[in-house]
Amino acid sequence: MTISIRAARAGDGPILHAMIRELAVHHGSEKEFVARPEDYEIFLSNPHALNGALVAEWNGEAAGCATWQRSYQTFIGRETMYLEDISVLPAFRRKGIATALLKAVARLAVERKAAAVSWLLMGWNTEARRLYEANGATVEDGNCFCKLSGAALERLAS
Repeated sequence: MTISIRAARAGDGPILHAMIRELAVHHGSEKEFVARPEDYEIFLSNPHALNGALVAEWNGEAAGCATWQRSYQTFIGRETMYLEDISVLPAFRRKGIATALLKAVARLAVERKAAAVSWLLMGWNTEARRLYEANGATVEDGNCFCKLSGAALERLAS
């Protein structure tokens, strides 16, 4: 039983779509999931993309993914990485795949000389919190996620 991690590449759009859709279902956000496999192909095919993805395979079968984007933290004055999602398909959970993906993201950040990796953790997701803390992450209390989208975004932009 082996885990291998590789950079996502053109043609992996359907794989990312399936995994991130599963994450949306797990988070109870399936109504908000509107991405199509082609949407992932667009960013995977862009040689100048500010984001990227990793695919985890369990014995050669796609089992999980991590998506990230470049970011910049003004308080430290350096580039960082924002971990958008880690998703592991249900049949492959509890096999160390999420940890392997988190380690791969950390290695990528160090290679890129990024000062940090940050992400949003849903408050209810105690399982993920345990995973992140067990791997050395600091989970801050008191921060909340803010989003402008849809009509509110359009209204503010006008």
